[in-house]
Amino acid sequence: MKEKLHYILLLITILLVASISLANMQSVNVSFILFSFKLPLIILILVSVLLGSVTTFLISMLKNFSLKKELKKTKEALKNSHTEN
Repeated sequence: MKEKLHYILLLITILLVASISLANMQSVNVSFILFSFKLPLIILILVSVLLGSVTTFLISMLKNFSLKKELKKTKEALKNSHTEN
């Protein structure tokens, strides 16, 4: 059930981003430090969503790695405490 809810929320997000993007087809100027260029707003929106998704994924992977490392240490400590008794 939880997996279905995840897919439904993902589909809603994709549809929302697509509809917002399609409603904003005009070109915009993007200035970044020394560079300035023009591109369609739809591309800017999609790149922003993609960068946000990748950033969120990387942060969650770091947290997951940290939790796995902590779990391994806790299991070893528990195993050592059982062997001492």
